[in-house]
Amino acid sequence: MILIPILILIAIILAKLQKGMFTAFLILVATKSIMDAFWEIKLGPLSVLSMQGLLVPVLFFDIIKKRKILPKFWIRTANIYIIALSFGIVWGFVVKPISAFESVFLNINAFIGFFLMPILISNKREFKKVLFAIMICGIFPIAVSAFQFQTGVVFQERETAGLIRYVGFYHDAFPVRFYGLMTLIAVFIYFSIYKTKNIFYLFIIVGLAMGALFSIYLVFSKAAVGIIGLWVVLLLLFSKSKIKQTFSIGLGALVLFVIFGDVFYDNLEQLFSKEIGYQSGEIKDERYTLSGRGYIWQGAWDFWYYKQTAFFQWVGDGIVRPVHNEFLRVLMANGIIGLLFLVFFELKMVMNIFKINKNIRVFAFMLFGMYIIDCIGLVPGVYYYYNIIVWGMIGLMLMKPYLFIKEKH
Repeated sequence: MILIPILILIAIILAKLQKGMFTAFLILVATKSIMDAFWEIKLGPLSVLSMQGLLVPVLFFDIIKKRKILPKFWIRTANIYIIALSFGIVWGFVVKPISAFESVFLNINAFIGFFLMPILISNKREFKKVLFAIMICGIFPIAVSAFQFQTGVVFQERETAGLIRYVGFYHDAFPVRFYGLMTLIAVFIYFSIYKTKNIFYLFIIVGLAMGALFSIYLVFSKAAVGIIGLWVVLLLLFSKSKIKQTFSIGLGALVLFVIFGDVFYDNLEQLFSKEIGYQSGEIKDERYTLSGRGYIWQGAWDFWYYKQTAFFQWVGDGIVRPVHNEFLRVLMANGIIGLLFLVFFELKMVMNIFKINKNIRVFAFMLFGMYIIDCIGLVPGVYYYYNIIVWGMIGLMLMKPYLFIKEKH
């Protein structure tokens, strides 16, 4: 099995050497879901995922040198983000040098993410290839989820609120949920731009979207419910034809209920059982909600507030901790100053989104809304692929809106 991730890495390298950065990027995007399935495999001290993380800035380093061709406001936005993620990293080299070294590469990858897609993609043909690559990336987790559901074989025993999560070969539910959501938004964008007359292709793409929804449902993620709920609201608010959009969303919901019946509602109620219990007064401690993350946050906050020195409270100690909250992670690793930069970055990004053409602005809000929700219970700043897709796509909408113009024929 170790050959598969190695072959993927070799394919990306050969594509860069023989075909250029764009082809290498397509392979990186299309195979990322497969690569992540081998998160446990190590070659020496490094996991294969860490090796890919080290490879990305090497293969795409020229993108950093070419970034000056992009508008200065976008470069400043990227700089603010990287300062937020890296402000205290110098102290991390003193305490945990290996962890700090890994953080440097993760942050470089996040920085490159702001420029990769805006620089590499210049026409609709290339953009269509990227959308297809994102959809292809979703096929593997969808297929694995369907197999587990059909056979009852669960590859990774994960559970939340008493519900078995079909996470496949991944460590947790996040990859399945993220790749499913990215598949959905790629399908949304594709249908908003391109007309598909071939019924066979139309069937495949719609089927892929339905499969993505199904795989997201099977991981029983509270964040996914929040994100999809937000996306529905945004699509309704920004839709030119609210009646048509409402009908489409209502039809999709009806199909879900027809297929799953009461099971869908019961599972949803069980998923939020602790939150419902807290609202009704049955659960007195709010830290039980959000899968018990309150206890993790309380412990991290107590350490930062009571045990951390005033100096490190302001500048951070550079150590990335598993706190399941991006704001708290940045506060502990990069201090109050780093957290202020992160908040400033998010405000700056909202301002940037309002510069986007109003006809495609909804997609930017969908991506940014997903990021904000993930910041509450996850740490999106450490997932370089997340940053490449989210900030890269928003950058395209800002700087190359012509890619999103609907075809007339």
